[in-house]
Amino acid sequence: MATKSMDPSLVEQLRSDAEDAASETIAWRREFHQFPELAFEETVTASRIAAVLSEMPSLRVIRGFGAPTCVLGILREDIDAPALTLRADIDALAIEEESGLPFASCFPGVMHACGHDAHIATLLGAARILSKRASFLQRPVIFLFQPAEEGKGGARRIVDAGFFSEFPIEAVLGLHFWPRLPFGQMVTRKGAITAFSDRVHITVNGMTAHAASPHFGVDPTVVAAHILLSLQNIISREKDPQSTAVISFGQIEAGEAYNIIPGSAHMWGTVRVHDLAVRDFIQKRIEEMAPLVASAHRATANVEYMRNYPSLVNDGTLTEAVLEKAREFFSSAGGGVAELERPLLAGEDFAFYSLAVPSCFMLIGTGGEHSLHNPGYDVPEDLLPLAAAWEAFLALTL
Repeated sequence: MATKSMDPSLVEQLRSDAEDAASETIAWRREFHQFPELAFEETVTASRIAAVLSEMPSLRVIRGFGAPTCVLGILREDIDAPALTLRADIDALAIEEESGLPFASCFPGVMHACGHDAHIATLLGAARILSKRASFLQRPVIFLFQPAEEGKGGARRIVDAGFFSEFPIEAVLGLHFWPRLPFGQMVTRKGAITAFSDRVHITVNGMTAHAASPHFGVDPTVVAAHILLSLQNIISREKDPQSTAVISFGQIEAGEAYNIIPGSAHMWGTVRVHDLAVRDFIQKRIEEMAPLVASAHRATANVEYMRNYPSLVNDGTLTEAVLEKAREFFSSAGGGVAELERPLLAGEDFAFYSLAVPSCFMLIGTGGEHSLHNPGYDVPEDLLPLAAAWEAFLALTL
């Protein structure tokens, strides 16, 4: 099908379109931020996304693909060509918000502390721009609003449901706002960009006793502390120091009363590595060490090691094309473009798409003092129109 020729000032036009709709995009973001929902529970979020997409011309909405809260928007299905998919994650985190924003979370203990609210609004903004420029598209565009990125593998559910067999897809693009990078800078890299991300659950079983008579019991909290410290020696003394890896335990639970030694303790943590051999080694040592440390203290320990997310690998050819387009777009947008020197230790379930088709995951710097998953984290809202225009530009020109 013949398409209309592109105007050389396309970047300026798209940025103007995005700025014209900035108030609406920001309103969407604040609404999603105020009503966050955890993985696979994003029912209100999904309904709102579907309602917004349904108002856009020439766009078909599909709900529930692979998961009840997944939403797809498809533009220009009439074009006989493989589609480009643009993905946004939509779930929130189990964190009590401390941002002080006037549109802070209404739900105690749940917060958009990873910017997914901004990802949703940005992709809706891009869809709005593209729906008005649909005649310029040279292939279909699928807007994928994916649930359960935060540790629950929503992307794997979408892939396993036959996403790439149901829809002929040529490439998938993902965008994430990223603190500690310069404001407005677009960053990516060819090859691996995130780590293998695994989950660890260790159950320590001791013996209950009164806190005043600890010698009649076996304190699992003390044993858990010894296990935690011992496992850090894997990183500092057993692993090759030139191989990047981290073991972190973010949740430890034990007991119900201050004066009773509990019968058990639970430790939940994560392992992040860049090398499969290092992953194998760390898993083996955790499974060996935890029971032995527990045994030395008259307790027992069971280890559940779950291989969660693979490493996200950006396709070299696609990423080079994205970088070329970024230099064109961001030269007038002011943020600049950079390539990461080495992969992040973050985990990202976008990796499951990268295993199936050429994919590129991109970061846009937000600056700021708060890191991701911090109760004070916030995405600067003046970046939303920029990011929406950037995604639209890729769909039109890549």
